[in-house]
Amino acid sequence: MFETRKYVAVYWLAFLHALKNYKALVGLSIFLITCLIIFAHLWKLAAAKAGIVSYNPEQLLWYIAFNEWILVSLPDIQDEMEKDLRSGRLAYLLPRPISYLGSTFAEALGTLSVNLLVLGGVTFAFTWWQVGALPFASSGLLVASVFGLLAGIVAILFQMTIGISAFWLHDVNPIYWIWEKLLFMLGGLMLPLAVYPAWMQTLAAWTPFPAILGGRSALAIDFNATAVATLFGALLGWAIVGLACLTFLYRKGLQILNVEGG
Repeated sequence: MFETRKYVAVYWLAFLHALKNYKALVGLSIFLITCLIIFAHLWKLAAAKAGIVSYNPEQLLWYIAFNEWILVSLPDIQDEMEKDLRSGRLAYLLPRPISYLGSTFAEALGTLSVNLLVLGGVTFAFTWWQVGALPFASSGLLVASVFGLLAGIVAILFQMTIGISAFWLHDVNPIYWIWEKLLFMLGGLMLPLAVYPAWMQTLAAWTPFPAILGGRSALAIDFNATAVATLFGALLGWAIVGLACLTFLYRKGLQILNVEGG
């Protein structure tokens, strides 16, 4: 019980800090709206008119809005972890009576929560202003919003795994760039995965990317109970995989740290 209170305290401090950092929130909001204007109005509406996808222009705009909402809300936790490892700060954090991974996750979750709330409001207001209505059931909006937090948690776990690779790599940015580009492509950032070739849809199904982005956004537009259960199972399964990879690499990294006397 006492251990849980420690992580809740870290989460709450990160939440308040992110909430007070209004300049960052304003910057993220401007960036988010810019992305929506560029991609949604130029590419997605043109794709809908050309008959590439079955969604109408309004639905496509909501689809990309749901995707961008999660993407922009994710904190760059991998960069912070890289700094901890490269600067030697980790050695000072380890003796604390709280897990480094646990506190880092709680801090990232606090920032993510604020970003999701604020940017969620910005996303909804802008998209509603552009479309003027919800071209889908309100239940889909609710489920997609709740699953947005779960998707963010899964993404954070994998970004932390990338960050912990700093034990072996001088710079984790190349790995993060690969992760990000795969997220764009296999996550269905720009267009629903249904328009992809069959082989690419199969490949994407074996990755966490559709559950983080496209699969969740498509669920909001084409809601059904079976898909909800499938997406929840996928998010839960990938969360377990991400946590297992993170824990394994962290323990291996600590062994290197101990052997080298760092």
